[in-house]
Amino acid sequence: MKKGFLSVLLTLFMMLAVMPVTAYAVPNMRYCDYCNGELREAYISGYQLRNPNFHYEIYSCTTCHHVVANDLKTHSFSGTATCTTGRICRCGYEYGALGHNYISTVTQAPTCTQDGVRTYVCKNDSSHTYTEPIPAAGHNYESSVTTKPTCTTEGVRTYVCKNDNSHSYTEKIPAVGHDLKAVKRKDAGCTEDGYEAYWRCQTCKKLFSDAAGTVEISNPTAIKATGHNLEKVEKKDAGCTEDGYEAYWRCQTCKKLFSDEAGTVEIINPIEIKATGHDLKAVKRKEAGCTKDGYEAYWRCQTCKKLFSDAAGTVEISNPTAIKATGHNLEKVEKKDAGCTEDGYETYWRCQTCKKLFSDEAGTVEISNPTAIKATGHNLKKVEKKDATATEEGNSTYWFCDKCNKYFSDAKAETEIKKEDTVLAKLSTVNKKETEASSAKTANATKVTSTTDKTTKSSPKTGDSTDVQLYVILMLVSIGAAAGAGAKRKLKTQR
Repeated sequence: MKKGFLSVLLTLFMMLAVMPVTAYAVPNMRYCDYCNGELREAYISGYQLRNPNFHYEIYSCTTCHHVVANDLKTHSFSGTATCTTGRICRCGYEYGALGHNYISTVTQAPTCTQDGVRTYVCKNDSSHTYTEPIPAAGHNYESSVTTKPTCTTEGVRTYVCKNDNSHSYTEKIPAVGHDLKAVKRKDAGCTEDGYEAYWRCQTCKKLFSDAAGTVEISNPTAIKATGHNLEKVEKKDAGCTEDGYEAYWRCQTCKKLFSDEAGTVEIINPIEIKATGHDLKAVKRKEAGCTKDGYEAYWRCQTCKKLFSDAAGTVEISNPTAIKATGHNLEKVEKKDAGCTEDGYETYWRCQTCKKLFSDEAGTVEISNPTAIKATGHNLKKVEKKDATATEEGNSTYWFCDKCNKYFSDAKAETEIKKEDTVLAKLSTVNKKETEASSAKTANATKVTSTTDKTTKSSPKTGDSTDVQLYVILMLVSIGAAAGAGAKRKLKTQR
């Protein structure tokens, strides 16, 4: 575009150089600086482009031709724009060429083997046209099976050109042959027939008894049903928490279940017998002993014998909850030495809880009774009778044990008496005969309390004071014997 513009400018300048010069009055200009300040006429000697909207008109002196002024002017276009040229200002600036706007049409359609023609015409100027070839489409064959092949016969595939259906050809499709798939032997069931192995063609669906597909068959070779092989399952009674079931029959071959021996009524599961629930009986708590554990209360099922810690039977236990043995609470019983007639015993320990006896402090050696220490027996010394006098008391014959300090009226120590029982009162007014008689009666009284079979007893005479004394002595001896027997019984009770 710039080269064209410069060419136009150069042409204009050449035209101006040969054209007669027209003089114009220079606006606001009176003198030419190059003509000694004289006022001169001027002419348009050229143009200078400023931008697409404005240009400068250049004025020169008609005398000396020096440029004396320039004036900014709006472009003034003339002429008609075409596809290749626009309208032109007198300054030579061109504006608004339309350019080509081609529209194409197929003026000759291509075939499978021959090119076609596409023609382009400018909408702005129909004299501007050009053409270009459309390449031949070539064959675009689409095939379809016009005759399907079978396992044993050929088929036909036809090809037709989509661009020109007059162009076509065919080719053979080979017979596919049998597509045999083995079907395994199916053993006969209890009620359903089986069959021998065979081969099925996936294409034609025909059946063959051999893998080569040479022996066609209508149906597989059948294997007859065997019938059920039933085995009885005995009835299972229901438990406390586990259901039972009625007797049923299971086929050993097909594993199906039947409620009857003939195998006519099939069942999915045995006929259920509901669990009975626990028959619980409470067992009371047993306190622990000294050496034997106790247990908390629990419940025992009378049916399954299981144990539970609760009355509802929800918490099963292997054994009752133990209560540990407390151990012995031993108290020491000090040794008791043996007496003359009473056994003693060794030191022992008594449990305050179970009342058992032990010979050791650790409570390891249990005993039925304390270890006895045998009675020593009396060490008796006989004291002979001494008659009383008027000035001195006497004493009857007696025996004294120096171990237990007891008094006895006999040598076997069977009758215990008190010391005062042995005293004979002083004599006062009695004569010698009475004294002798009294002494004789006293001796007889002593014999009565012994175990001698020859003991005799005299009846007291009225007014005889000696017999009164004898009765008193006998009474005291009896009281002493009764007291001694009571003491022995008390000792045995304590043991």
